[in-house]
Amino acid sequence: MSAATDYAVEMEGITRRFGDFMAVDHVTLKIPKGHLYGFLGLNGAGKTTTIRILTTLLPPTAGVARLWGHDVVKDPLAVRKLVGLVSDETSESQSTWTAREYLLYFARLRHLPDPRGHVERLLDQVALDGEFRSKLIGTYSTGMKRRVEIARALMGHPKVLFLDEPTRGLDLPAKREMWSLLRRLAVDENVTTFLSSHDSHEIRSLCDEISVINRGRLVYTGATRELGVDLDAFEECLIGLLTRQG
Repeated sequence: MSAATDYAVEMEGITRRFGDFMAVDHVTLKIPKGHLYGFLGLNGAGKTTTIRILTTLLPPTAGVARLWGHDVVKDPLAVRKLVGLVSDETSESQSTWTAREYLLYFARLRHLPDPRGHVERLLDQVALDGEFRSKLIGTYSTGMKRRVEIARALMGHPKVLFLDEPTRGLDLPAKREMWSLLRRLAVDENVTTFLSSHDSHEIRSLCDEISVINRGRLVYTGATRELGVDLDAFEECLIGLLTRQG
């Protein structure tokens, strides 16, 4: 299939087993380009495994997954050029480097034009205070480290962002700034964001559509607002979906 598609993410029967354990069980899902899409599940439900499959870090046992029309198994290099990823597996920035040094390293690996300028623009995007950009990452707060990782994920203008708890550790003003950034990327640059978060307010505020995964299976896919007219109702319905048996 060519990259000429209306969908940023397509999964058809994606399955992943680890021995006898079914981590992801025949997941089928399509996400249009430019959407902020929520993906929710309890720890161990299959969220991280799904993200690892979609970002070519783990092959599926069965099924087909595509990003912008590129098969994640058959064309992994094309997929990797399209994605940015922030997860617990990528969140340990080099503590003995400054933010500028860390991001400049990746900018040069990607052979980006004007790498220093690109790094400064990224740091502006994630609103990392200028006085900290030349200080060691090891001295940063958790929220500041998160900003650096998000800046790294945005490097090279990705088409699809995979964000696992992207605002964890950020205070409320910083969290709202990050929400605004994600909305701008979706509207202005047609960036699709696959957002995994335990923050129900964040998901409800950012995502018009969501999927809920429970024990490896999708138990809901549809409009966020269909799960409740307000945050309390949304959370009650969500808890039911996340904890139901069978």
